[in-house]
Amino acid sequence: MASSETRNPQSAIRNPLGALRSQVRRFGRFRKRWAVLEGLCWFALAGPGALLAWFLLDWAARLPAWPLVASFALVVVAALAAAAACLAPPMLRRIRIEREALLIEALHGRLDNQLIGALQLGREVAEAARPLGYSPDLALALVERTAKLLDELDAPRLLDLRRARRCAWAAAAVAAACLLVLALARGAVMARVERLRDAYAALLDSLFPVTMNVSPGDVAIVRGSPVTLSVEVVGARRRQVTLRRAPVASRQSAVGRDEKPGMPQADLLALDGGKASFELAKAEESFTYEFDYAGRRSARYTVRVGDLPAVSAIHYELAYPAYTGQAPRTLIGEVSRLQGLVGTDVLVSFAATTELHPDLCWVEWLDGTRQAVAVNGRFGHFSFSIARPDRASIHLTGALGPGFEMPRPLSFEVATQPDEPPTVQVLLRNRKLTLLAEEAAAFALPWLAEDDFGVAEVSIEYKVEGLDPLLGRPMRQGSASQRLDPPRDRARGKFADLFKGLSPPLEPGDRITLNVSAKDNNTETGPRTGRALPVEIVIVRPDLAAFTEKRFGFDAHALLGGLVKIKRETDLLATPVRTVRTEPKQEVAKRDLKSRVADEGWPSGAEDAVGDYFRLLSGVE
Repeated sequence: MASSETRNPQSAIRNPLGALRSQVRRFGRFRKRWAVLEGLCWFALAGPGALLAWFLLDWAARLPAWPLVASFALVVVAALAAAAACLAPPMLRRIRIEREALLIEALHGRLDNQLIGALQLGREVAEAARPLGYSPDLALALVERTAKLLDELDAPRLLDLRRARRCAWAAAAVAAACLLVLALARGAVMARVERLRDAYAALLDSLFPVTMNVSPGDVAIVRGSPVTLSVEVVGARRRQVTLRRAPVASRQSAVGRDEKPGMPQADLLALDGGKASFELAKAEESFTYEFDYAGRRSARYTVRVGDLPAVSAIHYELAYPAYTGQAPRTLIGEVSRLQGLVGTDVLVSFAATTELHPDLCWVEWLDGTRQAVAVNGRFGHFSFSIARPDRASIHLTGALGPGFEMPRPLSFEVATQPDEPPTVQVLLRNRKLTLLAEEAAAFALPWLAEDDFGVAEVSIEYKVEGLDPLLGRPMRQGSASQRLDPPRDRARGKFADLFKGLSPPLEPGDRITLNVSAKDNNTETGPRTGRALPVEIVIVRPDLAAFTEKRFGFDAHALLGGLVKIKRETDLLATPVRTVRTEPKQEVAKRDLKSRVADEGWPSGAEDAVGDYFRLLSGVE
């Protein structure tokens, strides 16, 4: 056996050398575990321990925002530093046999490089490819003796673990304290979390201010109406915003208000997506409001509350024309009908229940025109002259402006005894005519006008439009007038050549409406205008004879005489003759031309019949 090992020293030394290396590696693993444990304990002391100290400090002293965030940042930095300096190196460190052997020799003190020498000589013998300068048997004996010595020595006992054990006990105490706080003071822990979040938000708010958009801003509402106050905090990092309200004693006026702050009220609102709102179901008094977000306040706005105005007292002063010789008259209280001579001046004065807006009070007349009302606080007045039958509606608006209009205007009728307008007549037997285009172009309309003060002017207005929208004819309008100088009590004349310059010219299917009016020469109360009944003319073409009327019974022969009838396969206006059918049934489209009953100068329904004729000619169903 000995001769065999001499011939092959690598095989003989491999097992003892492996056992020696395993003992050294086991020592290295033991030392690494305790190093990692010690690093973890230091991390626990620097991380959770510092966090526990920060928690107790804020619980006792309630640190301001900046110190609170700064101290928490220091705790985080300390934890990261402890992890980087104490925990990460032992975890990342690899076990090296030579380094562990040197450490064992240093801790033992009397090995005199025996361990490192045995490892190195054994490795050289095991890896030798050529004869060495010393005896392999000597190296084998050294390795075996060193392995036996190291086994008896129990190398892990050479390590000083007192500091690591103290750190472990301290870390265990910190962990127990943290668990105790979490179990017994969970509310305080959550409060610290909220305070830290608020402090961090305050820090960011100071560095990056938020923007608050408030609505509705300054607003005026009717007493008892609801109002919704809302805010949008752009860049909000908190979950709540505070609404602060303070009632004001306001005196409504036309130019401003005097405010005295009352007892403020605060409402805490939750932010949802940076938005919050508060709804006041019934506002009874004016108040100011603003939103508070982390000590930053929005602009202060005012909600003004007022009542709708109403007329509490009114009287009318009537001043009759001078030629009548009548004394002025005063009517007190509301009247539904005010009657007076033409030219009578009326002064209306009233008092309202609230102060009025100087620019938003007016009187609306029957024709839609508006007259301003002179306002002085709660009082107002306006004047007018009776010239024609009319109706006045008094619209009042409170001093707070739009939205404070009186619900029902105060109205009264104005009855007059006016000069009768001129009478004007159109000297035609029928007011509805059917003409050819050439006849209409040369048509002359005679008229007769009468008036007590004298007729000064006679005017005519005409409108030409298509009889049916399917014809696509544009509307054409025009007018003409004849002045009489000097004015005459009775005048006669005619309007001719009205349509010679019409563009586009008259065509079949056009309807002409003529309105004649006369104006008198009344210089006292203003000229009056009289109107005649309108005249309607329908333009037809010569082939209108193709249209036959069989249901309405008017004088079709006189109306359609001289026109040529167009032959059709099916007369759409006639009921087909019932016979025995020998061919397949053929569907026939029918139209029912409904007649009208009215007081007209020509047969009832004829105008619709002519319109239906042109619609049939167009071919549109």
